[in-house]
Amino acid sequence: MLADWIQRLREASKDRAVLVEGKRDKQALSKLGIKNVFTLEGKRFADLPDLLEGYSEVILLFDLDKHGERIKEKVKTLLGSQGYILIEEFREELRAMGILYVEDIYGEKLRIDGPANTG
Repeated sequence: MLADWIQRLREASKDRAVLVEGKRDKQALSKLGIKNVFTLEGKRFADLPDLLEGYSEVILLFDLDKHGERIKEKVKTLLGSQGYILIEEFREELRAMGILYVEDIYGEKLRIDGPANTG
């Protein structure tokens, strides 16, 4: 299930932005071959349209804790008002798999498949 999720995210990230909270999230996704990952870390919400210039669709992939929920709502309001198409299905599927933190995806993949099968 996780392997399929990662493969679908790889495909989706080829022409969409993937927005995460911090650099550890970005590093974990990059190790799995996910492209176009942008972090909120050190940026103001108002700067997001400039950061995401050139993308019309954005995959929101924030942690599934209270902090991540608050961020998701703020970002949805801002980017939604700017006309972005926001994709949340990947985040909801993480919830269904019981993964709360984006940075844990890489470690979970290693635990399931072993280090030789991360790609």
